[in-house]
Amino acid sequence: MTPRIDQAKTHGELVAEQELADPEFREEWERLSIARAVAASVIAYRADHALTQRELAALLDVPQPQVARVESGEYEPSHKTLMRLAGRLGLEFTISITAAGREPTQLTKRAREGVLATYEHSQSALRFSASR
Repeated sequence: MTPRIDQAKTHGELVAEQELADPEFREEWERLSIARAVAASVIAYRADHALTQRELAALLDVPQPQVARVESGEYEPSHKTLMRLAGRLGLEFTISITAAGREPTQLTKRAREGVLATYEHSQSALRFSASR
């Protein structure tokens, strides 16, 4: 029996179910939170500027598949990729790494309030914010 539309689960609900059931999935989902935040920023930029992936790739001077890879949110972007995105597109990224459970003291109020993703691992926490 097919569920009615009003009974269909959202992406978030499906992820939450999987996350609760599988600790390895939860770890991987949390690890890629930064990649998904970067992907969302790049996709938003591309949409705001009505660009195709090919056109964005030309602006970044990279092959189109590299844009697709970044936008997938499935791969952690390197600092070199983040620098290219910031320099060529005027995006701003802030990364803070502290001991887990400790609030960052060197972030501006705007960066602290704009944290898009946090990943805790091995007694440390990485916080990521972005702005356009």
